[in-house]
Amino acid sequence: MSNQAETKKLGMMTRFLNAVERVGNKMCDPVTLFVCICVIIVVASAIFSGATVQNPATGEDITITSLATFDNFVWMLSSFTSNVANFPTLILGLVVVLGVGLFESTGLASALMRVSVMKAPKALIVPLLLLISVNSNIAGDAGFLVMPMIGALVFMSIGENPIAGMALCYAGVAGGFSANFLVGSTDALLIGYTGPAAQIIDPNYQANIMCNWYFMAASAVFLTFVGTVVHHSFVKPRVGAYHGELEQHSTTLTPEESKGLKVAGIALLVLVAVLVAACIPADSPMRDETGDLLGYSGGLISGIVPIIMLVFFVPSVAYGFATGKYKNDKDLVKGLTSAVGSMSGYVTFCIVAAQMIAYFNKSNIGSFIAISGANFLSSIGLTGIPLMILFILLVCLVNLLVASASAKWAFLAPVFVPMFMLLGYDPSFTQVLYRIGDSITNPITPMFAYFAMLVGTAEKYDKKAGIGSLMSCLLPYSLAFFVMWTLFIIVWITLGIPLGPGGAVYLA
Repeated sequence: MSNQAETKKLGMMTRFLNAVERVGNKMCDPVTLFVCICVIIVVASAIFSGATVQNPATGEDITITSLATFDNFVWMLSSFTSNVANFPTLILGLVVVLGVGLFESTGLASALMRVSVMKAPKALIVPLLLLISVNSNIAGDAGFLVMPMIGALVFMSIGENPIAGMALCYAGVAGGFSANFLVGSTDALLIGYTGPAAQIIDPNYQANIMCNWYFMAASAVFLTFVGTVVHHSFVKPRVGAYHGELEQHSTTLTPEESKGLKVAGIALLVLVAVLVAACIPADSPMRDETGDLLGYSGGLISGIVPIIMLVFFVPSVAYGFATGKYKNDKDLVKGLTSAVGSMSGYVTFCIVAAQMIAYFNKSNIGSFIAISGANFLSSIGLTGIPLMILFILLVCLVNLLVASASAKWAFLAPVFVPMFMLLGYDPSFTQVLYRIGDSITNPITPMFAYFAMLVGTAEKYDKKAGIGSLMSCLLPYSLAFFVMWTLFIIVWITLGIPLGPGGAVYLA
């Protein structure tokens, strides 16, 4: 392809992305958006009041109930606080952030990321950077803040273009956002919406936070391989050699950080040893009544959220005191307060989202749409793999304008989880499909605040770097992740492999 053709293609891409950015910037805040959706639900329930559809799972009639009545207005007021109290995502998120927030704020996340990369052989730099980037979502937003800069510094240290290093790590953090070796805050947030949505069809359904663990852990390795191929085949040749001035940056650990990592490691080992010892006895309360360690009613699975919190909390506290970040308990409490305080916007969002889901359930609109949609999909024969691909593509497109994973799932789950259940699919499978679609277009959406940060940082290394040049590096990752991750889930379900503990593809 000629340089003129390449320039024209890049210009068209830039114009398209600028248009997406303009549209996205005109959208209101997610909280306001969900208030509007609540109003729409009330109005729609009044317009379509009395519409009935039969639930094929139970044979019962589902009728839309108008919320625009005096009795239901009183219900909205009287149930407001209980809707929030019964909203599981709020509690899960706040508990997990107590540990993850300290993991980031103490500097333990940054130190671990740096020490994991710099001692690796040059041939392993790219896959190692990608693997750490993909798994960095366990630390919340720490990966977005730290990994692109580390990627640039590491690439400069080995004589390669830092822009390629930034793109590599950003694509790993954003494009592989749901994949991880460990169960983390993303699992906690999403399952909080999946469970209530599934209970629209099956009131006895018990959501398991670990239901996607096997697939997501395998995806972390798979995406690392795919991303490495994309880097060497497309991105590295495109960006070429770096012609700027090599800047000297310290990527080594300070003595305090080294000491802190050792202390944190010891603390983590002690915690793991205690947990393992508690799980070993056959009659351990960590097991369920059948002795299954991964049974939902056992202490391990039912207490997985506070356990996740402790896995981050204990080594983070040890690191904080060892490095001098914390001098006493007052400093620790300030760190905890700061971590929870950073969730104020999330709390506000959950309060509104809780009302929306309650209105959805009360009006029966969610059930009506789900059953009608399932009946329609069944009537046109759109099931199986075509249905999967269409749903993943839908989430990809929505993600270009609405970046928040929980915001999208809060709205999509009450519709698509019941719909897929009526087609015979387990809610954990629908959640996996959502997580794939929600992740793969993250690198190319300008709706992420971190994308603007990435553009600003790129200009530090290349004054001509802009949205178009970055998109030309990031788009190959998104396209490859879309194709290969979709094929991966198809192969996975074809082989009949469970998605995780309690995570089946089909309903029993």
